[in-house]
Amino acid sequence: MGAEVVGMTGREDIATEERALCDIAHEFAKSRLRAAGAAADAGGAYPWDVVRDAIALGLGAPNVPESFGGAGTGARAQAAMMEELGWGNFGLAASIGASGVVAAAILHAGSTAQKECYLPRLAGADGTGVGALALTEPEGGSEMEILLSQDQTVRTRATKTAGGVRLSGAKRFITNGGQADVTLVLASEGEGGPKTWSLFIVESGDPGAISGRRIPTLGLRGSYTGEIQFEDCILTEDRRLGAPGTGMATVLYALSVARPMASSAALGLARAAYEEAAQYARERRQFGVPIITLQQVGASLAEMRTRLDAARLLVRAAAGELEAGRDASLPAAEAKLFAGETAVQVTQAGLQVLGGYGFTQEFPLEMWVRDAFVARIFFGTAEIQRLEIARGIQEGL
Repeated sequence: MGAEVVGMTGREDIATEERALCDIAHEFAKSRLRAAGAAADAGGAYPWDVVRDAIALGLGAPNVPESFGGAGTGARAQAAMMEELGWGNFGLAASIGASGVVAAAILHAGSTAQKECYLPRLAGADGTGVGALALTEPEGGSEMEILLSQDQTVRTRATKTAGGVRLSGAKRFITNGGQADVTLVLASEGEGGPKTWSLFIVESGDPGAISGRRIPTLGLRGSYTGEIQFEDCILTEDRRLGAPGTGMATVLYALSVARPMASSAALGLARAAYEEAAQYARERRQFGVPIITLQQVGASLAEMRTRLDAARLLVRAAAGELEAGRDASLPAAEAKLFAGETAVQVTQAGLQVLGGYGFTQEFPLEMWVRDAFVARIFFGTAEIQRLEIARGIQEGL
């Protein structure tokens, strides 16, 4: 593996103790995620032990305040840490980082009792902190954010019963879907569109919450992508996150948190590809000289590095807005769009530097190329990010 950490690292403006968490994340990525991710990509058993060990170290939800057992890190430090996890393995970073997204939603909308119950778990207190956000359905996807005035994307229903509410429906394309300890489920409580959508907390083992299949994927096999079925899943009223009808607002907030973190993981993947290509170019000799001295190879590496540093600036800007408590939806969309495109372009350019060797499974580039494509899809496709940015321009943001 090539030399590590290039250009800016995203750590320049975070506290010393938060940098220490990034160091822990990097060492864990090097010692555990690289090997576990490669094994999962090759078809091995899913490494839940690695995911849970990462969460136990506080790497899943470092945003949980210290009063609830977490590290209390800010968004910029969390983004820098997610870059290290993505450097180790993009898919495993997604499964680990899902706990932080769930924690952000509970911090935003949860009651005191809900925070006291779930935040310590998500922070790694007892080994039951794997989180999942269940939004996508068989008949709906990214358009959820655009069709806010139409009840066309939430078919999962929550109907009142004597004991609380009954969930019925299905979710798919869920990171950790059907395997998480704590899952937030978006469901409709009526026929009035988004104003009837609520989030519910579903725990592992709840009757009627049925784990579906693991969905086979082109790449990102380090992440568990699954389905969940709800068949007469009865929940008490205290499992609703926030007031009835506030689910969409909480989801949009959670996505504004998730996107800089997902972008950071994609940035880590791209950084790994750049480092691999640069090291190979230093060592590979043709016509008696290292190929890095060839103008075309050098120019490709220069483009890769420049894109990495530019993407990191966008990610840090979005995280900074979150940390300041401002609306981060527009900078988060910009970061997600650019980082996703950067991951695809840099991994492909890295493979090209390695030539035929890059196409073999003897090097990790071919896996990273496959993994990178999802960076333009999950947490809102590249097309949706462009629509979000265009909407912000129309509104004068």
